[in-house]
Amino acid sequence: MKSFTFLFIYLLIAILSMSSLARAEQADLKHFTSGSYQQLLKEYADKPFILMIWSIHCASCLKKMPVMSELQKSMPGVNLIMLATDDASATDQVKSILTGNELSHTDNWIFADANAQKLRYEIDPKWYGEVPRTYFLNKEHQRVGVSGSVSREKLESMFKEIFN
Repeated sequence: MKSFTFLFIYLLIAILSMSSLARAEQADLKHFTSGSYQQLLKEYADKPFILMIWSIHCASCLKKMPVMSELQKSMPGVNLIMLATDDASATDQVKSILTGNELSHTDNWIFADANAQKLRYEIDPKWYGEVPRTYFLNKEHQRVGVSGSVSREKLESMFKEIFN
């Protein structure tokens, strides 16, 4: 009986350790509010970056997550920012998707303002909310915005173009 108790306690400790490790690796998610886009431009001053705008309700966005993860790994110098257009109530789902796709170490954001239209306008007055939406910004922050699913080849080409 003592060996059974010892085994049970050992397994319980192992499970608890694994669950706390999994939580530690979850994506850090910042709140995107009015002024956040300008904050990103300042934070990445003189640095090119890619802003990938997505939603948990967008099937093509979710299909692109593994591709974004693979490209991030193959091009570690890429400044990739992931922005979920879902409201803050979807935080757990967004974190889970990012973590599951090994994107927890990117710069991750979620809309956290009741006026999503205002947030979209601050990013791009010509963007009406379609996702996925990807912006490629060079180090001068001249940008190219692409709506819809982008092929892996196009992503790689754009990555190389703005980061050279």
